[in-house]
Amino acid sequence: MNIIGLALVGALIVTAILVVARVVLGRKSLGAQQMLTFVGIIFVVNVIIDLPLLYFGMPALTGPYGGWEWILWPLFISGILSILLGGVAAGQRMVASLSNRSILRQVMRERVVSDAPPDWRMVIADGAGSAGVVAIAFVLLVAFVLNSGIVVATTWFDPNAHALQAIPNITLEPDSQQIPPTDVNNIVLVTQGIAAFKGQQVLSQSGQNYGSKFHVDQNQFVLQSVAGHLYWVAPLVYNNFFANIGNYDTPGLVAVDAEDPDAQPQLRTQFHLHYVPDAVLNQELLRHVYLSGYTNGNLVDPTLEVDDNWHPYFTISLMQPSRGFTGDILSRVLLVNAETGAIQDFAPADVPAWVDRVMPASVVTEYLTWWGLYHNASWFNPSGAGQQKPSGDPMLVYNNVQQPVWLVPMTSNSATDSASTGFMLFDTKANAGQFYHLSGIGVGDNVTSVFTAAEAPRTFTVSSVQLYSIYGVPTWVAIYTQPNTFGETFQAVGMVAASDLNGSSVQIQPTRDLVLSSYSQWLASRGKIAVTDPNAGTVTTQVTGKVLRIAPAQVNNATVYYLQIQGQSHIFTATLTLSPQLPLVQPGDTITASYLQSSDQVVTLLTFTDTSISAQLGP
Repeated sequence: MNIIGLALVGALIVTAILVVARVVLGRKSLGAQQMLTFVGIIFVVNVIIDLPLLYFGMPALTGPYGGWEWILWPLFISGILSILLGGVAAGQRMVASLSNRSILRQVMRERVVSDAPPDWRMVIADGAGSAGVVAIAFVLLVAFVLNSGIVVATTWFDPNAHALQAIPNITLEPDSQQIPPTDVNNIVLVTQGIAAFKGQQVLSQSGQNYGSKFHVDQNQFVLQSVAGHLYWVAPLVYNNFFANIGNYDTPGLVAVDAEDPDAQPQLRTQFHLHYVPDAVLNQELLRHVYLSGYTNGNLVDPTLEVDDNWHPYFTISLMQPSRGFTGDILSRVLLVNAETGAIQDFAPADVPAWVDRVMPASVVTEYLTWWGLYHNASWFNPSGAGQQKPSGDPMLVYNNVQQPVWLVPMTSNSATDSASTGFMLFDTKANAGQFYHLSGIGVGDNVTSVFTAAEAPRTFTVSSVQLYSIYGVPTWVAIYTQPNTFGETFQAVGMVAASDLNGSSVQIQPTRDLVLSSYSQWLASRGKIAVTDPNAGTVTTQVTGKVLRIAPAQVNNATVYYLQIQGQSHIFTATLTLSPQLPLVQPGDTITASYLQSSDQVVTLLTFTDTSISAQLGP
């Protein structure tokens, strides 16, 4: 049903309530003409109220009343208007009565009966005030009494608590099970703020003066996998209302490499986005979908995603409450073509593989809040025993470039607890999660403070912290940045074992490969891993061969040695922290080394020994 139909039905309901109240409470009966006039006035006024309410408010027709609680607003407004109308009529009657009584007749208490016929407008208004009171009382009854009763009946007490915590399908992993290993080639090294800065730069460098009408919004950059690589992608959006009115669409989107801070951002103007969030009138994305007939659920989390050919779409999750007003369940996934507005409707299990996520982060937080409160505890639990809660917002983590998950640390319900009770990995495309019993690991501000206290320049800011499994070890990875007007710039990356949170254990380097090398050496020196172990979470490869070429280079104030080894397709890098032999290596020397398997051309060595030098030095 379109909004015109909804407005007409809503106006009929409100009119019926007021007419019934008017007929029951009015002191004078209405003739056919007066009744039609009264009905017509109320109906037209409500249609005028309902249309903008539906157009701009877009109420979802779902929930305990089928979503029709939206008519409480026009009923409340109509009730106020009826009270005002009744008050005006009462005042008119008083003036008319006093004008027909002289002071003498009032003193003599003589009754004066007017022979004039009653004014039909006053007849209509008679009882309107009482009908308005009934309408407002009905609104208050539903809003505060019935709604409160529904909340109590669906969320209070143990049966409801058990039902709420059972909404997410959570699997408890064995106590010894570690979180899945991370492909280190897909670690995110670019924050949303860095992406915003780079995106604004490429916009201003395009030579088309796009910045006069469009910009990129930091909050609209979306992390996603495109053809096996991670990018931040954001639409160009209008600068203001007048830019929107003067342009039919925006000229495209910006893509920023999420794995390489040095990669150049891409401005893709081969697409023209007509439907975007926060546009005006029918160009506004959610309004377009609502007006297209999707009124039977909550339209949430509009997210820009591109397919592997960069065609832009918006995913929208259509949620429906399962318990009164709460317990939202993902019902359908809508895929909206940002250029044409064409809408594809999918069951969650049938969403195209290139779509990265359809489970909103806010819904995951709500699910895990219920699960943490009631999975091992009763509804009434003032002590908080057995309860857990999510620590911070869900983090989108790509342990594998094609399989993102929402990672959520869980802590006890104590306000002072800063260590984990476990970690939840929640599916981004289905209502399912796995709980890993990694207890005692620092989370939240505790982790940020460790990276802040590390040996890093004080001008650096810790902008992003994520948990990965690197070399089979739960590892916090931080991105150091410097803020600026349009966002922030990349400075360094840090790693620290999640079980050893102190500033001296943090490894900080200007590149991913260098920090992986430093971190692997730190882990090996403390007996936490053997980097030659192929079961350490990432496969390592041994290499033995002759050095064909070697040369040092300065990279972010650090000396990095580049080596070419006979028979190897990779170029290898290493620093002095890996081996003091590196400055002495000559072409023709035989070396042994290890490195992580990678498709990259340049690979950082994890171990290094020049056997020619070792043989010369002797035992």
